[in-house]
Amino acid sequence: MRRLRTAVSAAVMSLMAAAPSSLAKSAPAKPAIEPEAVTALHNMGQFLRNQQNFSVQARWTTDDVLPSGQKVQYGGSVDLKVRRPDRLRMDITGDRRNEHIYYDGKTFTVFSDRVGYYAAFAAPGTLAELKTVLEKEYAFDLPLADLFYWGTERDETDAIQRATRIGTANIDGFVCDHFAFRQKDVDWELWIEQGGRPLPRKYVITTTSDKSKPQHTMVLNWDLQAKYDDQLFTFTPPPTAHQIDFDTKAHARKGGATP
Repeated sequence: MRRLRTAVSAAVMSLMAAAPSSLAKSAPAKPAIEPEAVTALHNMGQFLRNQQNFSVQARWTTDDVLPSGQKVQYGGSVDLKVRRPDRLRMDITGDRRNEHIYYDGKTFTVFSDRVGYYAAFAAPGTLAELKTVLEKEYAFDLPLADLFYWGTERDETDAIQRATRIGTANIDGFVCDHFAFRQKDVDWELWIEQGGRPLPRKYVITTTSDKSKPQHTMVLNWDLQAKYDDQLFTFTPPPTAHQIDFDTKAHARKGGATP
């Protein structure tokens, strides 16, 4: 009888130990692309496109990989002011990039006060058209610009290979939903404010095609009640500033280098 009890106990213990893995195998697997995550992107994009006047301040850090393979980090900030449909002002400061960007519906200007040079070109009449011209003709990347295209035909949703909700987090006092996405050569995370204002509060981009996996991180602070005069968006060159030509060669302007 004692042997029987021992055998039964052993069998029960074995079943208990096996139960979690058995349950895990029988539980339905989550889809690679969770609809909730993609819907959150579209809702965020729709909300941002509905904002007519706003500002956003972003603190950023970005990794660079030295020829030795060692990874180093740089930092800075971006102060973006927008008045739709045809006004933009951006002030960028950082370890490697310091410039001021002006768009008044007619002219796009980049001014580097550190070196005293500025470059300008006759721009299209809307912000949406401006982004296309900057990318195709000048290979000039505006920081934060891609956030405003989710939910449109230009959002590259088809490129997403994995999308999932990670959980909830607090970003600078705002409760946010945390999402993770994967595309070819890139992993990225996004924290979107909960409630009636689905604002992006933080994002992290990891380049997976590089063995060092460098990251770029931004934390965002928004003001949706901002009001601006025309003068803010128009560039008036200082007396000591010198104008140079915008370089239309894509490789020369990639990444939005200063003029």
